Amino acid sequence: MTNLLRTLFLILATSSVVACSTIEPQVVVKTDYVEKVIPIQAKPKGVTVHPVYFYTVNAENIEEFLLRFEKENGDIVFFAISVPHYENLSLNLADLKRYIGQQNSLILYYEDSIAKQSDLPEDTEVVTSDGSFLGISIK
Repeated sequence: MTNLLRTLFLILATSSVVACSTIEPQVVVKTDYVEKVIPIQAKPKGVTVHPVYFYTVNAENIEEFLLRFEKENGDIVFFAISVPHYENLSLNLADLKRYIGQQNSLILYYEDSIAKQSDLPEDTEVVTSDGSFLGISIK
């Protein structure tokens, strides 16, 4: 029985020592930075503004205006807008111009951010374990 225990103990001790030698001495974590490839699209074609003419007509010049307008353009058609509504139209166009400018700035910001993505840090390797197992250092 003692021989059997001694043999069993030697087998267990040998297998534990052999098992320790199969552990890798270092665990290395490697960080690779991957660049996202986002193609920058061309900006849209600019807006072509066509000329618009406004005529100022009041009770004193309406007869003269009607004769001249009919001679120049043929048909007489009226689109009327009051002064307060014209002011509102002007404010709306100014707000639209502001919005387009802010959108353009935002697009340029993102394009610059994508272009700067090539400035990523270099790939790194970090040792996270020195290979010790239960306080026993394996080298």
